[in-house]
Amino acid sequence: MSHKERNGVRAAYVHKAEHLEARMEMMQWWSDYLDVSREGYVAPYIYARRHKAA
Repeated sequence: MSHKERNGVRAAYVHKAEHLEARMEMMQWWSDYLDVSREGYVAPYIYARRHKAA
């Protein structure tokens, strides 16, 4: 297809950049979850229900 990146290395970095914000949000959620889990086990789905993103 004409809109597809022809350089494989460049395509990999462009793809990463496209989703960088979503990845950062996901990693922040995971970090927050691990902090809460230090106090005692909380299932990820229960934590997610209690701490929905605004």
